Amino acid sequence: MVTKATRSTEAASVTDTQAANTESAPLMMLAELRAHARAQPVSARATAWAYLTELGARNDYAALAELFAEGTAPDGPDGKMEGLIIGDLFGIPEARLANPLMRIDPTWRGKTFDRAAGTGWNRLSPLARYVMPIVTAGYFGLRRVGAEMEGFDFTHAVEPGLLEPRRMVRALNYGVPEHRNPSVRTFPIARTRDEVVELIPGVYLGRALLRMPDGEIRLIAYFGLREPIGSPL
Repeated sequence: MVTKATRSTEAASVTDTQAANTESAPLMMLAELRAHARAQPVSARATAWAYLTELGARNDYAALAELFAEGTAPDGPDGKMEGLIIGDLFGIPEARLANPLMRIDPTWRGKTFDRAAGTGWNRLSPLARYVMPIVTAGYFGLRRVGAEMEGFDFTHAVEPGLLEPRRMVRALNYGVPEHRNPSVRTFPIARTRDEVVELIPGVYLGRALLRMPDGEIRLIAYFGLREPIGSPL
């Protein structure tokens, strides 16, 4: 005999199964990574980084958008972060020139954050010392530190996202006048805003937004940041 309670239980089971089947692959992967991070944080960071690299290899911007939407406003980053450009630049004419060059030498190595001061800067390969003054039409703000170049400084704070104001992000502002970042067409970083969310502890997903001359805010790239693998959390 099938009772009303049995039918209710069966209906609930079907509903749960349907919900599980409709959850996207990126969100399922994110849930697995978060569970993995609770037990094995270092291994989870490596797996998350490999997954972001995989998404970038196939320019899966839809998956990246889903992951970003599920990210949380981070307390960090703080200190030296390894960087990953995820996929190609898009949405601007200059991407046609930039993408082939980045496949030869991405130049960008990551970012360094001073969380207490609310400041930070980008780290680049030594090649940037010769390339950037040409690309940026005369920006000479790069500093040699060890085997890397540092520059393109920014301030950062947790703020509402520009595209979705209800979502809180760590926003990186390059337009502070004292940083004297370039705003030329080939490298308009002074009009760029980075927004960063945390996927799992120590791994962050960022997106670069460009303010166009007419005021439009345009998404042009995704990038990853992670704590160095050897660092504790």
